[in-house]
Amino acid sequence: MMDAAFRALGLDAVYRSLSTGPAELSTVLTQLKGSDVSGFNVTMPHKTSILKMLESLDETASTVRAVNTVKREGASYRGYNTDVGGIVRPLTSRGLHRIRNAVVLGTGGAARAFVAAMNALGCRSITAMSRKPATASDFLSSMSAAFPNIDLEVVSVEDQPSHRFDLFFNASPRGSNAIPLPPRLSRILDTKPTVFDAVYSPVETELIGRAKAHGCQVIYGHEMLLHQGAEAVRIWTGNPPPLPSMKEALMASLEVLAW
Repeated sequence: MMDAAFRALGLDAVYRSLSTGPAELSTVLTQLKGSDVSGFNVTMPHKTSILKMLESLDETASTVRAVNTVKREGASYRGYNTDVGGIVRPLTSRGLHRIRNAVVLGTGGAARAFVAAMNALGCRSITAMSRKPATASDFLSSMSAAFPNIDLEVVSVEDQPSHRFDLFFNASPRGSNAIPLPPRLSRILDTKPTVFDAVYSPVETELIGRAKAHGCQVIYGHEMLLHQGAEAVRIWTGNPPPLPSMKEALMASLEVLAW
């Protein structure tokens, strides 16, 4: 997707993946600073831990305390968060310009971006489901302080709420090929919220399949991936992102992964 964007823009640039464990992040970042790498993306589980290693943050990243895009500025790196727009755009493209209440699975960096996205869409109530609610205190306190107009609570995945939500968002890796969803989501899905899965591989995730079976409107993870990536291209290059080329390459790569 990113290489396709660079080709469409006529830029001499390449995009490569680099598997990095939590203990390696600081060392890898130091190595990148010593190279000619002009920018990169950050994914789970590094979106919050990288904050203290960067010299500056844009307003959105500073507010949500999570970074997914980094750009070299002189001799330093500046962190950005394009996940927020990556969440908002697929929703508004379906006419969902206002969300009253929502439930999110996870309390990591993607969940933080989700809270900011919901704030932009006027949401006033969010329930976050966590495997370990007691350890989600930083998420709860920082997001409540950043977005005081939202009534935010954290509950256990074992204590799933049953009242009606406009939107269910999966901000965790659950439902990917290796990590199953919580066993009991039917109470939420029975109320037919719009279901948005941040997991993009496989395209038809376990959550998407279950949501369809319950008659829910669904939004795929690759839609978020496309739009957050497009904004990253804009940040890195200063050019409007070539969305059609990026989408074509993204869908082709996901089809290959499906094999």
